[in-house]
Amino acid sequence: MSIKIHFGQRLDPATLDSLADFICGDDEERFPVYRSSSFLTRFFKGVGIDAEHDGSTRKWWVLDQLSQLSASDQEKVVLGLVSPLMYKGVQEDLKKPVQSMKNILLMEGFGIAFDGPRPHIVESDAPETDYNDLADSPEPADDESEFLGKQFPDQVMIADLGLDDTVTLVLQSRVDEAQACPREKAPLATIFLLGSTLEGILLGVALRSRPDFMRAPSAPKLKGGVVKEIHDWKLVELIDVACQLKLLSLDVKKFSHELRDFRNYIHPYRQMSADFNPDQHTVDICWQVFRAAFSQLKASHRQ
Repeated sequence: MSIKIHFGQRLDPATLDSLADFICGDDEERFPVYRSSSFLTRFFKGVGIDAEHDGSTRKWWVLDQLSQLSASDQEKVVLGLVSPLMYKGVQEDLKKPVQSMKNILLMEGFGIAFDGPRPHIVESDAPETDYNDLADSPEPADDESEFLGKQFPDQVMIADLGLDDTVTLVLQSRVDEAQACPREKAPLATIFLLGSTLEGILLGVALRSRPDFMRAPSAPKLKGGVVKEIHDWKLVELIDVACQLKLLSLDVKKFSHELRDFRNYIHPYRQMSADFNPDQHTVDICWQVFRAAFSQLKASHRQ
């Protein structure tokens, strides 16, 4: 049986960032549970931590909470995420979270084991990696490079989406302004324009297809289970429901969340705390995400 150990010190910021992604659950391919605002509060209170979501961006709020916790409380969070109780004892549903958690904890030298139904921290049982071998080997193509390699039309005509005429003019002017931004000289301005325009497009599509969006299983709900009015939906919610309705593919959903995260650095102190300094590569990713989302939404409108 594996020897139970505990975190001797607080986890690395990079590990906490991955844990925040796990808790929010936006990436359904890696993480099993999407948590809206009320469910974030419920999760933290369920593992014995008094934290209540204040309505701010979910990822950054969760990351801020995790960063303030002691090592023992961070351990409570980790174990709560892989507890069978979280998945109502269904072993099949436990496979994905356990594997994801093992991957997250690997670089800290930790692993997960179970004593009956109770999870605990152990030393990692993964084989040691010779990093010199990695340095000598060719870099494999990752999801990002594959996504950036896809071809989408450069021309973006918002009128092709069939939205309201007035909002179409506003959105088109933002696209034109983003395209006019000097290459390599205005990365933040370009990112903010693309993020806000994507939100406007998705909101317009949601309003045009209101019954479908309101009936979607992941449609955001208020207390009492009433679906929020679409005008009150956040970008993260618009992205997730659009993907659930097959208007956006999974890879576009994933990278749209990256654009959304970049867009949130419009707050100077958030940008400063994250040391976010975008370059042309960041802008290229954002443009690719925007063009991909636009192309898929345009295609779905024509069907």
